[in-house]
Amino acid sequence: MFRWKEKGQTMAEFALIMPVLILLLFGMTFAAFYAFRSASTDWGVFITGVATGSYNTPATEHARDNVLWPDLADRINASQNGARQVRSLITVEDSRDWIFGIHLIEAQRAATYFRLWRFYPGPPPAGGIE
Repeated sequence: MFRWKEKGQTMAEFALIMPVLILLLFGMTFAAFYAFRSASTDWGVFITGVATGSYNTPATEHARDNVLWPDLADRINASQNGARQVRSLITVEDSRDWIFGIHLIEAQRAATYFRLWRFYPGPPPAGGIE
């Protein structure tokens, strides 16, 4: 008897909830992408620092080539600070225009310091780093 009043209710509920579900899906996708890119950045900084500390061989360039995104690989700086230290770092601060005038902002910083005691015979001298 009252069934005719509920016709189309499911369609209206679906139309109201669908944009929320789409936004949730896109949000989860972008969060996962950012987390993966951030983890790749940290790994690139670490592996480039390790490669630079291995007697300054071509391993540094091989490690840099293994970073997934070329724009991140170009920004990684790794150098030996002293006879037994390597510093590897990256700073990313970008803003890109996206659809509907939305600005995507990416800001990451990572740095590692390696003390290369294992690449030299014996422990470091008592007075500090050479």
